[in-house]
Amino acid sequence: MKLRRLFLLSVFSISSLAFAGELYKSNVVASYYGEELQGNRTASGEYFNMNDYTAAHNTLPFNTLLKVTNLNNAKSVVVRINDRGPHIPGREIDVSKAAATDLGMIDAGTARVALEIVQMGNNNGPATDVSGVKETPYVQGEYQKMLDEKHYDIQLGAYSDFSNAQIMANRLSRAGFSNIAYQTEGKITRVVIRDVSGANLDYMVDALKQQGFNQYLVRQRKLESDSTAATTTTTTTTTTTTVKNTSTSVGLEK
Repeated sequence: MKLRRLFLLSVFSISSLAFAGELYKSNVVASYYGEELQGNRTASGEYFNMNDYTAAHNTLPFNTLLKVTNLNNAKSVVVRINDRGPHIPGREIDVSKAAATDLGMIDAGTARVALEIVQMGNNNGPATDVSGVKETPYVQGEYQKMLDEKHYDIQLGAYSDFSNAQIMANRLSRAGFSNIAYQTEGKITRVVIRDVSGANLDYMVDALKQQGFNQYLVRQRKLESDSTAATTTTTTTTTTTTVKNTSTSVGLEK
């Protein structure tokens, strides 16, 4: 391990001499990270080791070798970019604890530094194999359009006694609601406000609540093109009968 580090340091030192003068940025802020992120996976896919001479930068390619010089004490070190950061505005680079120690910035936590490109990296991150992958472009508003195009029935009650269904239908009619229907399935009659578009569903539910109809069940219509069909989990035939409404309708358009 020591031999490997000495080899890397010697390569960094030789590269620094060869590329000295290629100033990238000067008088920018460096910070460091250590124990709190030890062992975490970096943006490049490597595991962070605070004892390695590595650093995080938001734009430079991974594996870029960068000479960092502390402008307060002239100490310098060469680091390899293997992560993204810093994530605090005003900071340019996060170096490992080992690099921060050599730069003499452990106590202060940050330092004004100059950055020189020793060797530009050519790796911007893990590659994604998209061969055989079907890609569909995102279209803004497409999901909302899909919701708006769905249609629903709002059930206000289900009765075995048809006279009770008539009472509920009359209440809805007097409250100003239109498009009221009976849906008969076997011996059960449901009272619904039928064929409500997805765009108007929330508005209709709010209107019902304001009129005191707090017990309801929303059912998506099985076939959007079939104005008489409502979603059902059984194979029983459902008959829909529209209730005539002679009352003044409440405004239900947005």
